Amino acid sequence: MEPLKNEAATDAAKKDEIDTPHLRERLAATAEQWASKPLIGNENKYGPDLEPILRYFPREHPDIGFDWCAAFVYHCCMESGLELPVRYAAPVSRNFAWVEAWMEWAELYGFYHKSGESGFVPERGDLIVFDDLLGNGANDHIGVVIRAEGDRLITAEGNYRNRSGIFDRTGVAINGYIRIADAYEVR
Repeated sequence: MEPLKNEAATDAAKKDEIDTPHLRERLAATAEQWASKPLIGNENKYGPDLEPILRYFPREHPDIGFDWCAAFVYHCCMESGLELPVRYAAPVSRNFAWVEAWMEWAELYGFYHKSGESGFVPERGDLIVFDDLLGNGANDHIGVVIRAEGDRLITAEGNYRNRSGIFDRTGVAINGYIRIADAYEVR
């Protein structure tokens, strides 16, 4: 007996779900791949390595970039199938090239988790927000969690001292985490 068409469609959907990694898994894999290249900016925080990441965002001069850690995360989201607008609607106050925009957006959707939040354990594909990691105050850096190893987190980051890389982080300077729901759809 052949399966009914609805059963066959359901079986195909289940197979696709099994074969297709979830959003955060895709995001972590993409971030790890891009961070491992490595990407290196010039004295103007620009260069051929960075153009794929910076191209989404308006700039006053095409050969001058900006602090690009949040743009790195945005690019990884786009490459992994989470096609966010360059700038989310109000109340998000800036475009996604700013860590603050990620924080505002995450708080709006309930995706933000403060460091030390009871019951929250960082996972692969979570975004990690740092405070004063680079000496620029609150929310000054963002990356993607690749894996947890005890009390350490392995992260993929862009623009840590104008380079991408895979980093071994302890709990120092972590503001919190953004866990994007796998079922999230851009509204």
